[in-house]
Formats: sequence, structure tokens, C-alpha cells
Amino acid sequence: MGDNLQETKDLSGRLIVTTKDNPQSQKFPALISLANDQFRCQRCQMVNCQSTYSITSQLFYCPECLVLGRLTNQDYLIAYPEQNDFIVPPHPLTWTGTLTPKQHAISCQLCQVQMNKQEHLVWAVTGSGKTEMLFAMLAQAIRQGERIALTAPRVDVCNELYPRIKAAFRTTGVSLLHGQGANHYYYSQILICTVHQLLKFRAAFDLLILDECDSYPYVNNPLLHQAVQQAVKKRHTLIYLSATPSPEYQQQIAQGQLNYSLLNRRFHGHDLPEPQFRLIWRQRFNCLNKQLLHSITTLYQKQQRFLLFVDSIKQAEFISQLLHQELPNLQQTFVHAKDPLRGQKVQAFRDNQWQALVTTTILERGVTFFNIDVMVWQADSRRFNAQTLIQIAGRAGRSAEHSDNQVIFFAKQYTLAIDQAIRQIRRLNQDE
Repeated sequence: MGDNLQETKDLSGRLIVTTKDNPQSQKFPALISLANDQFRCQRCQMVNCQSTYSITSQLFYCPECLVLGRLTNQDYLIAYPEQNDFIVPPHPLTWTGTLTPKQHAISCQLCQVQMNKQEHLVWAVTGSGKTEMLFAMLAQAIRQGERIALTAPRVDVCNELYPRIKAAFRTTGVSLLHGQGANHYYYSQILICTVHQLLKFRAAFDLLILDECDSYPYVNNPLLHQAVQQAVKKRHTLIYLSATPSPEYQQQIAQGQLNYSLLNRRFHGHDLPEPQFRLIWRQRFNCLNKQLLHSITTLYQKQQRFLLFVDSIKQAEFISQLLHQELPNLQQTFVHAKDPLRGQKVQAFRDNQWQALVTTTILERGVTFFNIDVMVWQADSRRFNAQTLIQIAGRAGRSAEHSDNQVIFFAKQYTLAIDQAIRQIRRLNQDE
């Protein structure tokens, strides 16, 4: 009996794949044929060409949401209504920290946004304590029996959020869902998941918080934008979080289409570290650049931990190999999105087992390390736009004790992206 009850709860708000033989009357076709050889997927709402994605003459599939399992025109879907079946604790917030006056003002504003069921952007610099500013609003929503999703485009961000939310709301159910191991789903009042996983839900959430809304793969991705819109209820609250809002969000703000809050100070009140620009004047093939080696050697001798960002997987592995040759006693390794040991390496760096990580932009955002310097090699690469460089610089100076961590951009030319990144950081430091 108890197991059946839990299974029923686990279906609440879910979009489930089934077959034609399922006797439930609320099932509907997964794929709908349209005119001109096209079809629409009813899981992701994307439209594609039937003949292009045919398996046989009578069988075709959706390529857009394939990551969640292949969906064909022989499949059906069932959207189970959200029950909001929770035991609501009287005092859900168990976090006992304090907010700065600016954080508190935005926290109160978010509580009002949640009461009015609105959409709102929080533009807050890296390390400003965005997560803590959400706590009062989350507690208010929990007391009202609402179902909540905290979602982000990247797994790393979800993994970072999960223990913090669990610790802040110890008497509330919190679950984690993504495609890299955290996929044992169970019904909970708070769900932390990647944006892709929202395609498994339909009209489930009263409150949805989208962290890093300007980042890949969410930005400029119609499928993931659709995932957010169909996962929330008709009357809902939608909160966007970003340290570097995209031009689209900034345009909506300028046109009065989106309300926002701005926090340009970190919780400790110190300035953001301002990047230094270092011109690369000579580069030898298959050798570590002397200027870069000098900077790394200085950090090694000072026992200062650091991240070195590069523009490709190949470059990360190559520079790490060269560092092993030049500084064999430096405890360092590389990490990138395709690295099967990525999670272990990041945790080992967090635990001070490595002095340095050579990384791609996979660590540009959503991760926090204590007392690290940051360097960007070939910052003039097209892989590094202004938003990316600002996010990378934001990995440094996160704590009050080490707010002066250094950030260095190495490049052959002073690009527009480098100039925009440095100017925006200066402007945020000057604004009050």
C-alpha cells in the first residue's frame, strides 16, 4: 500500500512515455504529423521533417529530445496532474545566517514577486550571495504548499546547489535530477535539476528559479526555453538569476518588459578583482610561453592555488602536459566537459589536493573555490566573449579574507570582448 502511494506521488506533475495499449484515457500521441512532411513532438514542441528522421517507412522519431530517450510516432504520453501533496513544516528555513542590507532588500522584493506570481530577473555579480537571497522567498513558497524547481543549464551548478539547499531547508524534501548519475527520481517539494530534465514535467511547478540563465546550453536554445515554459503552471512565479545577463534580457529590461533587481556588491562588500592584461609577445611551437611560465612559477613558489582557463580540450591537456615537464613538483591536472573524472578532479581541487587546474570554460561559472587566482590563456580567442571573461574573473576573490585574488588575461591582442569585460567590472565596482 505504501509503495503504491509513493508511486502515485512520483507521477505527480510528470510527463510519462507510454504505449497505445495503455488503457488510460488521458494518453495522447507523442508525435503529431503536420502538412508538408513535417511533425511536431508533444514532449518538446519542436517541429522536424518526417522523412529526415524516419527509421522505416512508417516509423519516425524526434531528434531534439533524444537525450531523454527516443520518442517515435508509435509512442504516447500521459501528463499527470500536479497534486502538491506535501507535509508543510511550520518553519522550513533552518539556515541561520544573515543578509547584508542590499541582499535583504532584494530578498524582500523577491517575496513580493512570489506573492504576485510574476517573472523577475536578479542581476547579481558573481559571489554576491544569490542563493542566500532566495531563502526567504523559498520558505514563503514552502509554507504555501507550492512545488518548487531550481534549475540550471549545467550539471556542475546543480551539484553545487543541492547540498546548500538541503542544508538550508532540512525539514523539506529536496531531490536532485540530472543525466550524469543523479537520476533516481522521487517526489519532493523542491527539485534541483538541469533544464533538460524539465521536459519530463508538465504544469508541475508553482515557482521556478532558473540559475545562470545566460549560459550555454540554455541561451538561444528554443527547446530549453520551451522546457521551462511547459514545466510551470499557468499561474506561476519565474525567477531568472544571472551575473552577466545576455543582450536579450537587457533589451527586455530597457523596454520595460522584465522587472529586475541589481546587486553589484559581493556579500563581503569588497570590489570585484579587476583583470590585468598581459600582452603575449612571443610564442614558440610546442613550448610553454615564457610569460605564462613565469607567472605560474611565481604562484607555485608562493603556494598560491589557481585556475588556468584555456579555449579547448586539446589545449587543456597539452598545457597540463607541458607543466608536468617544466614544473614536475606542481600538483596540477586538467579538466574539461568530456573528462570522465571531472567531478572527482573538481572535488579534489576544492579539497586542496591540487594546487592548480587547467580547465576549459566548463568551470567558468556555478562553482566556488576558496582563495584562488585566475589566469586566462589566449583570452583573445573567439571562445571567450565578454560574458565568459566576466564569469571567469568572478571565480577569484570570493572570500572576504582573499578578496584581492588576482586575475590575468594573456592575449596577443586587446579585443573588444576583453575591453568590455574589464570595463563592466570597473563600472560595477564604481556603482553604488
